[in-house]
Amino acid sequence: MIEQVRNDRNSPALVLLVNKYRPMIDNLAKQYFITSYERDDWYQEAYFSCFQSCQLFDGSTGSKFGSFFKMKFTHCIIDLIRYENANKRKVNGLTESLDEIDQSKMTTPSHKNAVEDFDNIRIATTAMNLRELIALRYVYGRTRLDDACLQADCDVKALKAAAQRCKRKIKEQQDNHLS
Repeated sequence: MIEQVRNDRNSPALVLLVNKYRPMIDNLAKQYFITSYERDDWYQEAYFSCFQSCQLFDGSTGSKFGSFFKMKFTHCIIDLIRYENANKRKVNGLTESLDEIDQSKMTTPSHKNAVEDFDNIRIATTAMNLRELIALRYVYGRTRLDDACLQADCDVKALKAAAQRCKRKIKEQQDNHLS
């Protein structure tokens, strides 16, 4: 069968060989764990490893094909596990302790900051006129520009000016809150 696989890549002998060593393959699948590998993945690797083993095997020294195939397949599985673990270590290298991070440079505000921002906006809206409130809805993506202009009964330039006033009033409220 080994010669048939060597001579013909599509030989059915490869399937017969893998079936012959099915218990060994199943045993290795129980011994080793590879994330997201299912039984079919194990057999796919076994077919490839068996094919390579057939290409390299030299029985003239008295060695047995079964032992050679098991050794090649085990090394293949160990290489896959090493590769998987190396990828895990890459991710770990990209992490850092929260204690060491300068939180002032974080792009996502903390929950406390988000609540304070919401409170500042809520308070600032009490000092806004209707056009500014409509402009604020546009700024936060709650309405489209043309719809906002219709609702506020103004042109784009006037709506954008109202949006700037909203931003200024919110900033003033934040500054008042901090002082």
